[in-house]
Amino acid sequence: MKPYVICHMVCSVDGRILGQRWKSGGSAKVFEDTAATIDSQGWIVGRKTMAEFCSKKPRRKRRGHFNVPKTDYVAPHTQKTFAVGLDPSGKLHWETGNVDTEHAIMVVTEKVTTDYLDHLRKAGVSYIFGGTSALDLGKVLQKLHKLFGVTRITVQGGGSNNGSFLNEGLIDELSLVVMPFADGAAGTQSVFDIKASGKRKLSHRLKLISHEVYQSQHIWLKYAVLD
Repeated sequence: MKPYVICHMVCSVDGRILGQRWKSGGSAKVFEDTAATIDSQGWIVGRKTMAEFCSKKPRRKRRGHFNVPKTDYVAPHTQKTFAVGLDPSGKLHWETGNVDTEHAIMVVTEKVTTDYLDHLRKAGVSYIFGGTSALDLGKVLQKLHKLFGVTRITVQGGGSNNGSFLNEGLIDELSLVVMPFADGAAGTQSVFDIKASGKRKLSHRLKLISHEVYQSQHIWLKYAVLD
């Protein structure tokens, strides 16, 4: 069984998501305020987004043998909500097992070193294996449900991460706040960026659930993802 997945994002009217490009946009606050109203037990982001919450210091790689099995690990924690990061190769540097009030869970592949797994354990970070060399996102969601009891979770970027979940048919609902900006930068990340290589669906049908004007200038749209 997988959790119910809601993709929540803010974007410009042309679908771009790099809010730092928008003058006096306040996109971060709008995103956080609207996300806080969603019934969810946590959030999932890609490695680049999760890096914003990790140590900026380079991690010192250690030599030698670390007797750590390459199996899923649930670190001791009391939190009921979770911050999940997709880091297949194990690049992020952790100093604590928390992101604000959420317990951190990293999703890795068997490519990671035992040195890195030992690093996560010492920091108090849980981790699950999503595949041998590439992530099986469906399997990741099932493990989040089985190991942590997650029944509802949000996917919150970046564009490639969102696109991967969408392309694999794993998103149940889209929550999209449209900001009053036109970005126009060619090649800039969009809400969903699906790689041209590999198996790709041409489009995904949505059904409008609700719409509202948010704080007088923003349009908040909610869609059910049909396929």
